[in-house]
Amino acid sequence: MRKLIISLAAGFLAIVYKICQLFPTRRRIVCITRKKGAPPVDFTLIRDWCAAHKPEWDVVILAKSTANPLSYFFEMLRETYYIATSRAVVIERICIVVSLLGDRIAAPVIQIWHAVGNMKKFGYTVVDTPEGHSSEVMELTRMHTGYDAVAISSMDFREQFAAGFNVDPAIIFEAPLPRVDLFRDPVHREQQRRAVQEAYPALADGRSVIVYCPTYRKDVPANQHEAMERLLAAVDFSRYHLVFKPHPLSHLAFDDPRVITIAGTSPDALYAADYVISDYSTVIYEAGLLGVPVYLYAYDWDAYNEKRGFNFDISHEVPTLFTDDAAAIIAAIDEGSFDHDAYARFMARNVTLPAEDTCTAQMCRKVIAFAERSRAKNRHTI
Repeated sequence: MRKLIISLAAGFLAIVYKICQLFPTRRRIVCITRKKGAPPVDFTLIRDWCAAHKPEWDVVILAKSTANPLSYFFEMLRETYYIATSRAVVIERICIVVSLLGDRIAAPVIQIWHAVGNMKKFGYTVVDTPEGHSSEVMELTRMHTGYDAVAISSMDFREQFAAGFNVDPAIIFEAPLPRVDLFRDPVHREQQRRAVQEAYPALADGRSVIVYCPTYRKDVPANQHEAMERLLAAVDFSRYHLVFKPHPLSHLAFDDPRVITIAGTSPDALYAADYVISDYSTVIYEAGLLGVPVYLYAYDWDAYNEKRGFNFDISHEVPTLFTDDAAAIIAAIDEGSFDHDAYARFMARNVTLPAEDTCTAQMCRKVIAFAERSRAKNRHTI
């Protein structure tokens, strides 16, 4: 039954797309996301850069969560219209309409993904695993089909990204996400740090700020409660604030008044961090761009590694403390034992910054270049 429903949906969208193609194609880039909340900052940066430097290009952002299936059905029709009448389509995670329409889409589809850097296996490399989708779902939804180009922060991960998206490696190009510019801008960093402190005045009392931002886990680890208790016991709250930045999909919460929870990116708790504790999250790259010491609290490493899998051995290749001992992490913070130079070299391998342009300008120029090419599909040329 599910297969029939999805086939009917794909056929219906194909008809709608053909009808929408009767309308004029505009010099427009449409950016589409299913992300909850505000539009992704990468999209707003693309829109703002084009408005300032390429005003002849209109940028439209379509941001709608799939939480309400009925309202999202009408959003899918809207997305189909904009895909049919725009010169380029940019997405930063799975887009149902793009997957269902696939090769029918005449405009180039550029997948810029939503994570700074790369770490965990995803997509087709985790099919039928506890942390991935089933092969049946991947096949039925045609997940990650229809891409003409895929952006990546470093070509060191081209083969892994190609495998994850199930695409030809030749369509992958190197361009870090636009928001990398914000992490590297000292003026923006200071403005955002003040914004966090204004929203949470306690953070301006002189104590150092430790931000804990773990990755999302589909299943709650058996030792999670114990691990959080150990972390709380290790922190000297007379010297440090502990700020919890939860993953958007996570249900983890601290029932402790000493912990300040700051969800989302407005304000973004990372900008207030003096130290970051994470685990297997690509937030370690964002912290690296901010120049903040990073420590990895891997209290469920064996189980998570078996369920998910990684593109490299983070337990040895990330140049920082990797441990299941919360007290050891706080001791390292107390001692200031973090090798900034080694971490900078690690960052350079994983996030390749443009020599001259900003990351936003580089991405926008790439997208416009795709849009200006022939509308005929050519998946083997970048």
